[in-house]
Amino acid sequence: FLTFIFSGLFSNIWLWRAVAGVLTAAVILISCIQFANPSPAKDLPECPPLELCPSGWLYFQRKCYYLSEREDAWNSSQSHCSSHNASLLVIENHQELSFMMKITKQDPWIGLSKRNEEFFWVNGKALDNELFEVKGSGSCAYLEPKGVSASGCYLTRKWVCSLGINSAQ
Repeated sequence: FLTFIFSGLFSNIWLWRAVAGVLTAAVILISCIQFANPSPAKDLPECPPLELCPSGWLYFQRKCYYLSEREDAWNSSQSHCSSHNASLLVIENHQELSFMMKITKQDPWIGLSKRNEEFFWVNGKALDNELFEVKGSGSCAYLEPKGVSASGCYLTRKWVCSLGINSAQ
């Protein structure tokens, strides 16, 4: 009986040696590849935390956006944004303008107002007229489906806050 068991085992020994040889070769090959091409992760910056924006805010191109549900006058809207260390929306480029026009509804206030017949953003920069022209004769700007318009600052509207993401995170 033992002879039968041992003869069966030994007859398959060449199969087991072949399997062990293939596995050993695979491990050596994988090890060589790993050492020859070390992970480039050391050269890449760390991934930012997943929660870049406060709860309830949207993320797009290194900024967070808050779309209000309530309505208020322009100054009060800016105060709401300031209470979150943000400001009314400052539009910096055509991509941001296009994105905001797609996601906003009900013509919200943005961070653009008139001083001495010229429009300035809440961060102090003058409006670049190549970005867009403001329609209307009011002093405070809002976003509408076809662009940007201005009306009286005392009117109540929804608003959009924006908050830049610190690139040093």
